[in-house]
Amino acid sequence: MTTRPARRATVAVLDNQEVVRDGVAAAVGRHPDDLVMAGVYAAVSEVDLATAGPDVLVLDLYLGRDDEVVLEHIPALTSWAGAVVLHTAEEKPVPLRRALALGVHGVVLKNDGTEALIEVVRRSLAGEFVCSSLLAEALIGDVELTPRLTAREVEVLSNLRDGLTQRQVGSRLKVAEETVRAHLKSIRSKYMDAERDVTNTGSLVREAGRDGWI
Repeated sequence: MTTRPARRATVAVLDNQEVVRDGVAAAVGRHPDDLVMAGVYAAVSEVDLATAGPDVLVLDLYLGRDDEVVLEHIPALTSWAGAVVLHTAEEKPVPLRRALALGVHGVVLKNDGTEALIEVVRRSLAGEFVCSSLLAEALIGDVELTPRLTAREVEVLSNLRDGLTQRQVGSRLKVAEETVRAHLKSIRSKYMDAERDVTNTGSLVREAGRDGWI
């Protein structure tokens, strides 16, 4: 009497780079006993959310010609697919943590390779949240790695990055220039507590950019 093989888990990939889509498909193809490709998409608009989704969706963080961030689409995609695994070259903590808060089931850095991706896919099928490496884990989990800025502090830095003076920032935000300076003092204190090298407003903008706040 022959035993019926277990159903293979379906995997889809959503990534705007053809070479990445091909690489994910090839990696899944090397594991035909338990995995099978069920869809390859270059844009969110190609996904029919009214149909049954795959067991696992491998999702890039940035899509489109202008590298559109997919954060706003994650809730719908997590409802469509059984699990969503973020597959990204991004190493800025803030956007990765935002994706985590929206419900992704795992994080894979593209530099960690396709076999690391397959391992995360398999473990996400088992209901685990898993990262592809210690670096990926630190980026989303180490709260001391990235100072937490308020929405207003991010606004101040974003306007300074765009070339406005402190007085102009105050005018745009409808607050006193002294209030802008107070926000900068708070930001500087947070980065100094994190032992980051900040000496002036330019370095605050630089460090916030590195973290992905702006």
